[in-house]
Amino acid sequence: PRRYATKGFISNCCTFSIMLIGILLKALGLTVSSRWVLAFAVFGFAGGITNWLAVHMLFDRVPGLYGSGVIPLRFKEIREVVKDTMLRTFFDKDYLERYLKSKLATLAGELDTSALVSKALASPEVEGVVERQLEALKAKPEGMLLAMQGIEPISLKPVVLSFVRGAGDELGPLLLSALDPQSILPIERLRHEIDLLMSAKLEELTPERVKALMEEVIRVHLGWLIVWGNLFGGLIGLISIALGYP
Repeated sequence: PRRYATKGFISNCCTFSIMLIGILLKALGLTVSSRWVLAFAVFGFAGGITNWLAVHMLFDRVPGLYGSGVIPLRFKEIREVVKDTMLRTFFDKDYLERYLKSKLATLAGELDTSALVSKALASPEVEGVVERQLEALKAKPEGMLLAMQGIEPISLKPVVLSFVRGAGDELGPLLLSALDPQSILPIERLRHEIDLLMSAKLEELTPERVKALMEEVIRVHLGWLIVWGNLFGGLIGLISIALGYP
């Protein structure tokens, strides 16, 4: 039912009804009136039905009409055009660079990096790292020098831990300011990954889904082509009668 409750279908029905009225007027002998009515209705209906067929041929195959069903037939090309357009429009290099920098600045304002670094430095894992490094220091000249002074490197563990953990407040902002998004994920690599993601997703689009997407976007608005085809066709019919053409 929704397929027939469209502006194009209603417009074609109106011009067809006017054409029937014109035929009735001619049958009743009202020649002058019927000429004007029929001219408007026939030309208007011809314009509307032609545009309706053109719209229909975009989405569906019509046996015997070459070029019909272009959207389902060319769905692969349509997928590629959609992907390339989105990459150029939404994921160009300059935009991505600006976006990542702005997001990093926003993130810097929202995150308490000092607290995060301090929390990480206070973890048992960091304590284990310090302990292993002090144990390894024994075999180094510095460790031997400490041993000559009667100091075991491992005994410095509390001092080193206190020093490391105390540096967290200063290290947080310093690490964030030194962070460059492109050093983690270069823009070209990011665009390549987006391209791969979109390609994989678009591969899931079958001809039927591409057709449904295109219909959802443009088919409703294409109904105005039919309405204007009716109106302009009708006007051409009236002008032809006014100029004396049968």
